[in-house]
Amino acid sequence: MQLVWRSLSYLWPLPNTVLGLVVGLLPFLGTRSITVRRGTIGIYGPAMKRLLALAPIPGGAIALTLGHTILAADKPSFESSFEHEWIHVRQYLWWGPLFIPAYLLNSLWHWSRGDGIYVDNDFERQARRWGDQM
Repeated sequence: MQLVWRSLSYLWPLPNTVLGLVVGLLPFLGTRSITVRRGTIGIYGPAMKRLLALAPIPGGAIALTLGHTILAADKPSFESSFEHEWIHVRQYLWWGPLFIPAYLLNSLWHWSRGDGIYVDNDFERQARRWGDQM
């Protein structure tokens, strides 16, 4: 039974993991490093830093999770944000390929109420709350 659960935990979010790998490994983005931790693939370096600077939050992002792939600006950013991003990996286990639409709809909902699209997003609030406890 454990093998079934483990397999499903990688298959259900697989489309997002593949998206993260494609984005993280695009050859024209430039230099990056790859690491594996707790069943995730971390990709960080100058290429990811330039990409994450485009995130629609003040100052850009230092990390972003897509399935089991964590994209980070650099190694210190990967290390400091890992527990927070790990919560997003866990959220992908529940939501699978529906995570990105659910995340965006949650941001839209908060924006329509005059809240912050990032800071008030329920997925982010959960990651801050649980990630800080790890």
